Amino acid sequence: MKELHELLSEDSAWPELSEALRTAKNEVRVLDRDRQRAEETLVGMQTSDRTTLGAVVLNCGGLLIDRGWLRVLGSGGEEIAGDIRSWNGLGPEPLELKFKPEGYVIAAYDIAGGFFAINNGAFNDRAPNVYYFAPDTLEWEDTEKGYTDFLDWALNGDLEQYYGTFRWNGWEEEAEALGGFQAMRIYPFLWSEEGRDVNRADRTPVSAAELWDLQQDMRRQLAQS
Repeated sequence: MKELHELLSEDSAWPELSEALRTAKNEVRVLDRDRQRAEETLVGMQTSDRTTLGAVVLNCGGLLIDRGWLRVLGSGGEEIAGDIRSWNGLGPEPLELKFKPEGYVIAAYDIAGGFFAINNGAFNDRAPNVYYFAPDTLEWEDTEKGYTDFLDWALNGDLEQYYGTFRWNGWEEEAEALGGFQAMRIYPFLWSEEGRDVNRADRTPVSAAELWDLQQDMRRQLAQS
């Protein structure tokens, strides 16, 4: 296992990423980090700050994009659900998930119940692409992007088009009002026939971890039916 000094580089990806954050087309908030926690997270993930993922982990608690609709995990803080270690069963305080990630690393989530994960063998593909767990299909979808390209898309892509069928009238205010650990449970569920019109659905703030388990459980039940 590499120690902290072995993971720190004079060629950190952070300066380039900082500029990308400054010039992003989509609104983004960089969450403050606790330095000790950030360093422990970098060691726990065993990734260098030369990588985009390592630079995010070491230099911020996370990223809130497009009024907090999309939340990229870093080393954690009060305004985001957990950190990249806790979501993936690592560190001193892993999230108590019923369905623990296996063969992939959860790296981001959105408040509609979608999750982005870096492939680590789970998806029958050697490439470490980012996959999206879509709440309207309950299936993993290949974004055909590595983590760096995924983050560029999150900062500059057309999120309104991508999330068009998930967003309800007035989502902006509700997204900003959510607590740091919360996402939105939408009912009827987005994957159901009744859930096609999101504006007629009921929305309840729940913990992001609870929503993850709920959707993974529904996925399992549908697969067995």
